[in-house]
Amino acid sequence: MEPMVNLLKAIADLNEEVIRLAARFDQSSSESLVYSVEQAAEVLGVSRSKMYDLLHRPDFPVVDLGHRRVIPRKQLSAWLDQQCMKKAR
Repeated sequence: MEPMVNLLKAIADLNEEVIRLAARFDQSSSESLVYSVEQAAEVLGVSRSKMYDLLHRPDFPVVDLGHRRVIPRKQLSAWLDQQCMKKAR
């Protein structure tokens, strides 16, 4: 019976560690200053090709970092707010 108890304790400890790691992952990804193109597309609920269309708009917030394009989180939120205000008029 003791080996079974030890196994269950080890599983419980492992489960706690997985929960801690998942919480750290969620926290670090939610605190990111920028989105990748793929992340921004997911957040906006659009396809990757539509996201690339948006990147070419002069009013869309995008930053070139070398060969990588990123979308600042705060500016994307502000851009969305602006789009909503335009639509409300």
